[in-house]
Amino acid sequence: MSELISSDTGKPHRKNDLRNLGFEPGTVVVDQRCGFTLDDLKTALFSSTYRDPKTLPVALPEGRTVKVAVSLAEPRYAVDLMTMDDDDYHGPVAFYPYPDWYIEGWVDDGIATATAQGLRVRMYVYYGGDRPDDSDLVEMYAQIIPTSGTTEGDIFCV
Repeated sequence: MSELISSDTGKPHRKNDLRNLGFEPGTVVVDQRCGFTLDDLKTALFSSTYRDPKTLPVALPEGRTVKVAVSLAEPRYAVDLMTMDDDDYHGPVAFYPYPDWYIEGWVDDGIATATAQGLRVRMYVYYGGDRPDDSDLVEMYAQIIPTSGTTEGDIFCV
């Protein structure tokens, strides 16, 4: 399931910019509407226990949805190009006030343990950057982390 299957591939992602978000060749990336909120992410990070991980739903290729226990979440602040394109703006680089999120975790299938993790997943979630009252995460990409790392080749998105 974790290796790239030619029948699963779409076209290479535009300009291969998924690589800049932390993705790598080797498995298909799924473009999807995010199935969880920012509060769900916080719960998965801060309320999980060893025996009772709080998980996030993530769609994978072939329509499979899995529950992912989060092991890493990094905020990624996007440059606010609209502000910087304003003729009156003369300040430093502007960023949106709220971050997007890079997330990694493993599929909670009852088999994986802390010492023998199973299928690992990475996600990049777009938050919307300038919507402080909206806790909904908007769009995300998800990928099974390839078992054999490679930096060469196209990244395919479905």
